[in-house]
Amino acid sequence: MSEPLQKKTVEAQIDALKKYLRYDIRYSLPRPFIIEFTGPPSSGKTTVVKEIDDYLRPLGLAKIYPPNEAPREIRHIARLEPDYNMRTALYTLSQLLDEAHSARIDMLLIDRGPFDAYCWPEYWLNKGKITLSEKENLQSYYTNRQFISKVDICYFLVCEAETALQRELRVAIDDSPRETTNLESMKRLERIWRNAQVQVSTLHPNVRLIDTTNMTEVQMIKIIAADLLNTLEQKTKKGL
Repeated sequence: MSEPLQKKTVEAQIDALKKYLRYDIRYSLPRPFIIEFTGPPSSGKTTVVKEIDDYLRPLGLAKIYPPNEAPREIRHIARLEPDYNMRTALYTLSQLLDEAHSARIDMLLIDRGPFDAYCWPEYWLNKGKITLSEKENLQSYYTNRQFISKVDICYFLVCEAETALQRELRVAIDDSPRETTNLESMKRLERIWRNAQVQVSTLHPNVRLIDTTNMTEVQMIKIIAADLLNTLEQKTKKGL
């Protein structure tokens, strides 16, 4: 039978384990870079996330994590109610907090993060599904400093509603109008996102508006990739 535990012996054993695990650096590494992309349907955000990932990984920034877009995970709640956007927000905010306290990846690319969540309450207020007080409470929560301070850059991608609808229906099997992919809703969403970008710019220094209306996908990706790398390089020089 083993001898009773002795405090000094246990402390020495724990020290040996910590040295093996490289505690001197294990919990002192910087968090990954976190980039959010937000915008109404068919503004280009999902395309940008995929292409930025494909572009940067072969260049050496290997551990980039573009998690599944929240709508691909949240399929059991209809998009006709505020609950849907609240649930997609919770899904992404959980990932944001988890990865912000981990050094397992180099960069997190978020499609629908706290700034995206900020936009939807305005939409549901306009639809009469929530009250003004509820809208303000939700927006205040989503833009809490504990969330947005962890986002290094947020790109608001917008385009004119007519162009967005054309993109949406380009390869659609069924072109029947849906909740957020009909011309009236897309005009409302475009207006909401443009206004929201102005509002949240006062809360965060790196909130960018990118109008993709007259851009090709290649132009859009090159502009964002250049800005992203320049901005993050400046962050490293500041030692933040």
